[in-house]
Amino acid sequence: MHSAILKNLKYRNATGFTLAELLIALAILGVIATFTIPKILDSGQSSRNKAVAKEMASMIAGAYTSYKQQISPISTTTAGTITQYMNYVSATTVAQYGGASTPADGSNPPQDCSAGSGVVCLVLHNGGIMEVDTDQSFGGTSNTVNGWHMNADPDGTGNSAGYVTFIMYFNGRLTTGAVAKTEGTYTASASGGTLTWNTTDPTYISTWN
Repeated sequence: MHSAILKNLKYRNATGFTLAELLIALAILGVIATFTIPKILDSGQSSRNKAVAKEMASMIAGAYTSYKQQISPISTTTAGTITQYMNYVSATTVAQYGGASTPADGSNPPQDCSAGSGVVCLVLHNGGIMEVDTDQSFGGTSNTVNGWHMNADPDGTGNSAGYVTFIMYFNGRLTTGAVAKTEGTYTASASGGTLTWNTTDPTYISTWN
């Protein structure tokens, strides 16, 4: 009898969460998720873009090195001569990666695979797209207003997210459009190329190492 009374009192004194408390907790979790999930997704995409862009840069440098082992580059060496040493899935000259259409973010598309004679987009194994003017030549033998550039689109979407321009100089130095502009060592108009190149590096480039 005594134990039954104690048991009954125990159940009466037991407390739980009210509906209002549960709703407040859910609201707090919702606010936290709103701010954290997009950052997590952006961080993941940025990490992927950095990995793909690094692979692209390595491929460009490797292709140039392979070419130099066979033939000595000269001022009229074109990007098309180098691309044969690159590892890619296919090449396309259609505007599906940009061109006349405007991407969802409203930006100018980095990839215009139908921009003109010699312009081609290389579809890479890692999902990235690289736009190259294969007719573009080094145009000289120094770092001043020389080299040829490639627009790299790591996520292959054709919009501006993660888009970076790599510039290969005659002496084998590889840099980005933003760095070249800052140094005053390269201008697209003097290179003979028809590509529009990006002079603002994406944020992941600043954490390249």
